[in-house]
Amino acid sequence: MLLRSLFLSILLFLAAGCTAAKNHVEIAKNSYIKGVITSISKVNSGYVYTIESTDTSNGKLTSAQGFSSKPCNVGDLVYARLNGAKFDYFAILVTGFERMQEPAIIKKHHRTKQNLTTDNIPIVENIEF
Repeated sequence: MLLRSLFLSILLFLAAGCTAAKNHVEIAKNSYIKGVITSISKVNSGYVYTIESTDTSNGKLTSAQGFSSKPCNVGDLVYARLNGAKFDYFAILVTGFERMQEPAIIKKHHRTKQNLTTDNIPIVENIEF
């Protein structure tokens, strides 16, 4: 009897732990975005932002559109958590951020004859054995 109740309690504990872990993963899965604001629409109590991602590592979103009451401008770099159609967490990282493309590096080689040395070529050479 004691063994059966111990077994059932362990089984219930494992089942409860598995469902709690699944709910936690579903909330955090693919809901973050780090990117630049591309458009803003003013609504009654806040703003609707469209964000294009600059960083898609760790399963971040590539683009998102959602509501927030925090004001910011087009071109700001933000980090946000999207929950449905609303941003729960919305942080402005850099105002007026512009994505700079790295310029192509062009190497020019200028060869000059300034450092060349001239060797005298022997006219006649004798080899004896």
